[in-house]
Amino acid sequence: MILRSLELKHFGKFAERTFEFRRGMNLVTGPNEAGKSTLMEAIPAVLFGVRNKERFKPWGRNGGSSVALVLEGRNRTVRIERDILSDLVRLTEHDDLYHELFQFEGKVAPNGRSSERGEYYEQLARLFGIAEEDVFRASLFFGQGYLDVPGQSAMTAKIKGLLSGFVEVDYDKVLESLNEDLFAVTRVSPWGKDKTKDRELEEVTKRIGALETQWFEARGALKDLETLRDEIAELDKSIRLDRDEYLKGERYLAWARKQWQLEEKEVGLRKDFARVNRQSVKVEDLEKQRQQLAKELSKTGLPREIPEDLVKILVDADDERKELVSLQGESTALRKDLLAHKAPRWKPSVGLSVVLFAMGGAVAWFFPGRLVQSLLGAGLATAMIWIVYLWKAGKERAERGRIQGQAQVLERKREEAQARLATLDERFERLGMSPSAVEIVKMQKNLARHQELLEQLKEVEIALNVLDRSEELKRDQDDLTRELAVLDERMEKEKPLRPEGLLPLDELPGAEEKLQALGESLHDREQRLLELTRREAALHGAIGDLQQIEEEGERLKLREMALLRRRDALIAAYELLSGSVEEFRRTYLERFAGEIGAYLTSATCGRYARVRLDEDFSLSLPGKGEGIWQEVGSFSRGTIDAVYLAVRLALTRHLSHGRRLPLFLDDPLVNFDADRQAETLIALESLSREHQIIFFTHNEGLFKRAGQKRWNLISLDEAKNSRIRANEERKDDVGQLHLL
Repeated sequence: MILRSLELKHFGKFAERTFEFRRGMNLVTGPNEAGKSTLMEAIPAVLFGVRNKERFKPWGRNGGSSVALVLEGRNRTVRIERDILSDLVRLTEHDDLYHELFQFEGKVAPNGRSSERGEYYEQLARLFGIAEEDVFRASLFFGQGYLDVPGQSAMTAKIKGLLSGFVEVDYDKVLESLNEDLFAVTRVSPWGKDKTKDRELEEVTKRIGALETQWFEARGALKDLETLRDEIAELDKSIRLDRDEYLKGERYLAWARKQWQLEEKEVGLRKDFARVNRQSVKVEDLEKQRQQLAKELSKTGLPREIPEDLVKILVDADDERKELVSLQGESTALRKDLLAHKAPRWKPSVGLSVVLFAMGGAVAWFFPGRLVQSLLGAGLATAMIWIVYLWKAGKERAERGRIQGQAQVLERKREEAQARLATLDERFERLGMSPSAVEIVKMQKNLARHQELLEQLKEVEIALNVLDRSEELKRDQDDLTRELAVLDERMEKEKPLRPEGLLPLDELPGAEEKLQALGESLHDREQRLLELTRREAALHGAIGDLQQIEEEGERLKLREMALLRRRDALIAAYELLSGSVEEFRRTYLERFAGEIGAYLTSATCGRYARVRLDEDFSLSLPGKGEGIWQEVGSFSRGTIDAVYLAVRLALTRHLSHGRRLPLFLDDPLVNFDADRQAETLIALESLSREHQIIFFTHNEGLFKRAGQKRWNLISLDEAKNSRIRANEERKDDVGQLHLL
């Protein structure tokens, strides 16, 4: 699996930047503060999150920060993206055809304990074999100029557990399980303290001893069985004889008791029948009376339940109608007055005016010199006539206006009265009554009668409510009639042939006491028989259990043998596994030291080929003299780095479990001299055939080697990055020259 790309968005000094990587060696260069360490820290940041989120907040900018990486390998592609501030993680896995194989999305905080975090870490373990950040940093992650294992005290135990295989298989738990399986078989321990409570083996042994005791007891039960069977036969015979007599007496007393009960029942039924007949007649009379009262009540024109405001409505309706009649009379009188004050006739005035002018004309005809006087006199006379006419006409008009005003007032009052009367009519209609004047007068007259009838009707209904309904009484009559008929038929059928054959009623209690005494005697004997039968069954079972005891004894002996074999097998397995575990624990550090030595030979140009690992994981190198070892801390910084580089490479190979995971190195050779650096680079190039290596450095001298070895070059220096791209383009052009 290789890291194909790394996408940074507002992470540290990077605004938005994507870095592409290839298989084999990848060299990331740049001067100090160019962002190499930030770029390298982005990898554990996206995988495990960041505890100190202020460290990688974008420079000079507020907002979100995210990192995404893309991994390729084994015909699949995995993309992991994390929001650094919110710890929202999205993991997707696709095959070569871009079909989605797996998807995960959730919040995975570094210090969280959610179920989503557990699911995500399971996927990391599946992909990398590593699900812990400190193990990741101690194996695949090589820090700048410091190759020692971080968190020495805590990590030592984890690394020892990973190397010894106790993470994958806890052999102590396996041994403990074998010990528990042994104690499940027996309480006796061959190595330590025994258990106090018996296990299956001890229980089977005890059960075999108990079965032997039962077998001897069953042999002695045969003698008691014969005596018991004779007693049972005699007791059973006496019980059968008395049982027949008891059943006969019980049947006779039941028959006699039934005869007397039928007579008592007949008397009771006839009493009930008479009572029901009386009550039925009374109910019938009351229902007729109720129907008559209801009919008379309906004739009053009032509802049965008079509303509280009906009386007021009736009074208001009567007052409104009276007021309407009064207003109608006044309106009629005003119309008569209006007709009496007609306008004066104008035709007589016109005729008189014509006559006067004719007379003036005649005078002027006869007296020509008096024409003006004649016409003036005629005009004055005519004017006086029309003045009188106009005065009378004005007076009549004023009187008519007054009368019309009064008529309008009366009309408004009449309309208001009609509106109020219409409202009252609507209230009558809502109450289900006719609003006509005749009905209203009728209802006013019948109010007292209605109240009287209603009181009588309520008394009748109260009486009916106390009594049963007529339908129920009719049904009771039919039922009683039918029961009496059936009872008469039964009494006739079961009537004794001889009246003296029926036991008198006063002798029934004595006969029942005798029968009860016989029943109690039978019960006691039956209980005794039951007890004897149980004893017989117990003895018979004890005798019959002989074969069962023998069969169970054989089966338990076979089980005992199987348990003994299982016990011996568990003891042998425990001793064999415990010895193997001890041997493995003694040798796994030596094997791991041998793997470290192979890498150390290349890193130190063959000067050191061996290393010793103690139980506390402290490292030592051969000193001067045979058999002398010195701690790594007493050597030079370059030698120390070479040792821990070899440790990490060996640890990475061990933890990968066949996975070819990428290695991340941040200037790990800064303390190496030229020769050791060259040898170590050769070892890394050889390792890059199996593992992708991403090498971060500020060493300009590695550029030439990277170009010669055709490493993938990534420069964080923008100017140099441009030259690298130009060189790559020229290389591509040169590669095409052979086609010319």
